[in-house]
Amino acid sequence: MPSARIYYIDNIRVFLTALVVLFHLISTYGAPGKWYYVESAPESFVIIPMSIFIATNQTFFMGMFFMVSSFFLLPSLSRKGTKLFIQQRLLRLGIPLIAFYFLLGPLTCFIRDKYIYGMDARLLAYTYNPEIWYFGPMWFVEALLIFTFLFFLVRKLIINVKLKFPGTGKILLFALIIALLQFIMRIWLPARWTIPYTNFRITFFIQYIALFIIGMIAYQNHWFENIKIKISWRWFAFAQVLILIGFPLLYIAGGGIKMGEARFLGGFYWQNFAYCIWEQLVAVSMIYALLGIFKTYLNKQGSLAKKVSAAAYGVYVIHPPLLVFISFIFLNWHAPGLTKFLALAPLVLFICFFNAWLIKQFPGVKQIM
Repeated sequence: MPSARIYYIDNIRVFLTALVVLFHLISTYGAPGKWYYVESAPESFVIIPMSIFIATNQTFFMGMFFMVSSFFLLPSLSRKGTKLFIQQRLLRLGIPLIAFYFLLGPLTCFIRDKYIYGMDARLLAYTYNPEIWYFGPMWFVEALLIFTFLFFLVRKLIINVKLKFPGTGKILLFALIIALLQFIMRIWLPARWTIPYTNFRITFFIQYIALFIIGMIAYQNHWFENIKIKISWRWFAFAQVLILIGFPLLYIAGGGIKMGEARFLGGFYWQNFAYCIWEQLVAVSMIYALLGIFKTYLNKQGSLAKKVSAAAYGVYVIHPPLLVFISFIFLNWHAPGLTKFLALAPLVLFICFFNAWLIKQFPGVKQIM
């Protein structure tokens, strides 16, 4: 088993982590969605570009996270053996999950309530309050832990699966099947409906499970090696047409400006069906495109890039309290939401990655994050 780093996949992880941070930052300043603190509603003239940013990222970034995570599952298991692999998984996923649920999540709520809302809050009381315990964005780590253990129940069905690299037709068919299944679920369960206590938006999990499996199949059959940059740019161009032209047309034609987004996110409506198809077509296009682009142009790391890459997981874990605290610092800056997002984005990313790198310098933390 090769033990060398695959730098372009490391760089993809950094890119996806940055998108997660920006996704939550733009939610703070008015984009559709839920976050610990939402400062303002979007101005009417920017609702479409903010919605495009949210919707586009949501189509692919978490699914791609699951895929690149599972890509390394089989070689890691082969090198370490089952016992050590499980021990390290529990350590690397379980400890940050517990720490966020009981400490970082309450800390995020405390910062919001005390410093933004001006409530008479005490941090110690928050850590003992079950109503504050919440997985938040760590639902991904929670799901990854569950997926990993479910893998051991069915690994004989996944190991040694031989499949040829899929062509365009099969990729599009995959997207349409996921879209159809997703639409059927969303007739009864809206896209933002979550399973209580887990923070799982279950209708997205059809794609997540499929891509988690595909990551393992891709590793065994060397699929990523077959991705060609010329075809990747075609998929990228197709994605941009869907995003920049398709989404606004769908949103306007579906009455999004007048009626809001409800019919796009659930119910037996043509808007819901069309949006599910749009989501999955953008997802497969962006995933294919990013794999090819990063493999061709970003398959290396300097010393700074290696530090940034090593800090990416830590950023995912610690960014919620940092984002809310930065929102407090700039609370009295009265500017349009989109302006605040664009201005603060570079600062927020720097603070998140620097603090994650700093935390990793403490003894024992490097083995976990």
